[in-house]
Amino acid sequence: MRVLTIAILIIISGNLKAQKFNDLFEKGSLRIDYIHTATHNNEIISLDEFYHEPYWGGSEVNLIDTFNYGYYKFEMTDSISSKILYSKGYSTLSAEWTHTKEAKNNWRSFSESIIMPFPKKTIIVNIYKRNKQQDWEKLSSILVNPTNYMINSDQKTKIKSFKIHDSGKPSKKLDIVILAEGYTEQELQKFMKDAQRFTDTLLSWSPFNNYSNNINVWAVPTVSKESGTDIPGKGIYKNTYFDSHFYTFDTERYINTVKNVKIRDAAANAPYDQIYILVNTKKYGGAGIYNYYSICTADHPKSGFVFCHEFGHAFAGLADEYYSSDVSVENYYDLKKEPWEANITTLIDFDNKWKSSVSKDTKIPTEININGNNPLGAYEGGGYVEKGVYRPLPDCSMKSILHNKLCPVCSKAISDLLEFYSE
Repeated sequence: MRVLTIAILIIISGNLKAQKFNDLFEKGSLRIDYIHTATHNNEIISLDEFYHEPYWGGSEVNLIDTFNYGYYKFEMTDSISSKILYSKGYSTLSAEWTHTKEAKNNWRSFSESIIMPFPKKTIIVNIYKRNKQQDWEKLSSILVNPTNYMINSDQKTKIKSFKIHDSGKPSKKLDIVILAEGYTEQELQKFMKDAQRFTDTLLSWSPFNNYSNNINVWAVPTVSKESGTDIPGKGIYKNTYFDSHFYTFDTERYINTVKNVKIRDAAANAPYDQIYILVNTKKYGGAGIYNYYSICTADHPKSGFVFCHEFGHAFAGLADEYYSSDVSVENYYDLKKEPWEANITTLIDFDNKWKSSVSKDTKIPTEININGNNPLGAYEGGGYVEKGVYRPLPDCSMKSILHNKLCPVCSKAISDLLEFYSE
């Protein structure tokens, strides 16, 4: 009888939360495009456009972000009561650029977007950045009246989407949309096969393999005029849909695109939580930015690893644990502050990281035992620096090119988010 009562209460609670969502929001999403202009020390947000998009891919239950990840976050608040209705953390390509040498003496602008359920009443959207003290600092406030005729409800790019992994209703699943880049009309069959191949690879990795019923994957076959991608360092330029390119911030393997509006317009053809851009080239490369997008090349022998590694960045905000490879950024982490990423620590606030999972017999910091048998601990080196940043284990798929070897800390971060999205 007690079990039945609990079950009834759970059903009632779920129905009440769904009712609350329907009381607050219309069908579809509100997309706000803005221009983010920055140098190393200064940032400006300028409003671009509003869109009413046809789908909402997020949860209808977990509307407030409880993870506190990302270099930025936004909060949607009621314009009268100031109650927070929806919030989400995220990072951007511009945040990485501010840590480059170029940013010390130059301004640069990036197009960016934030997505939220479409409100029924007037709201205020506040955008915050994480400052050097790791506190939230307001960058911009945007008043949105949902009846404003300047909110564009015309879907600019209409492309048929295909559901290649179907687990059910988008509001109860993590929805990933894969976009084609550098695939011509004649290569769209290849794109569909590639999208399925990488979906199968992701769902074979732990912990994703335990949550395959919590994930939907969509494919949107955007058509490029030419096959491949730009390789500026080799003088190779291709006419592709998203104008992707290697050598981002002068790092050869770092493939990216700054065509945010085209990405968002294409992704709007499906409900989505995460965007993945699949690039039709054999060259090694990829990128993943938290709640922004992932990008990966399709045909390098290590592309399956890269696909999953970059998704670890974009979905769970996981940090790179390596420190010996060339990167574009300088002094990315303040060693006197605790980084927000779940899988690295400066030991400033280790209590709020994975310390509770470490055996009391394990010394912190932890030295690598060259004979193996290395327990969960805090091993020095990570976040692009050899000293002062620590990782959970000597090796992991977020450190090295290791297939399906995410450490327990990375796996837990992913699992926690998968459960959050699929409630």
